[in-house]
Amino acid sequence: LRGMLGEGTFMRAYREYGRRWANRHPQPQDLFNTFNDVTGRDLSWFWRTWFFETWTLDHAIGDVRDEGDDTEIVIEDRGMAPMPARVLVTRENGRTERLEVPVQVWLRGARRHVLRVSNAPRVTRVEIDAEHLFPDADRANNRWQRVTP
Repeated sequence: LRGMLGEGTFMRAYREYGRRWANRHPQPQDLFNTFNDVTGRDLSWFWRTWFFETWTLDHAIGDVRDEGDDTEIVIEDRGMAPMPARVLVTRENGRTERLEVPVQVWLRGARRHVLRVSNAPRVTRVEIDAEHLFPDADRANNRWQRVTP
């Protein structure tokens, strides 16, 4: 949750939860409602996934291919736990860019999503969740490296 919301937002919601429920007997729903209130987001999909189900998260790089002036990066959702997919793209010149497949893509039932980026300078590496913030079941399929002849 902290990785998804960011440190500042997470701590603001966590402190508010402590303030609201100090010296009382909160139930799990009280935590959920506080985080929903403070973030202004409906996180019901998150609470269900991580508190009430036994689903696993497994994002994968399905394919990376050059198509004209673009590079297409196919991100697959191979698990059942919906989470945003954070993608780090590294270029030939060492520059990096961060992209994200929003969780709404997976919540609508998609199993794959295509990201398109310019192929100049050339993409040399793609990695999902480079910071290791999410509990991905199989990290071996989270990296792609261009093979140079």
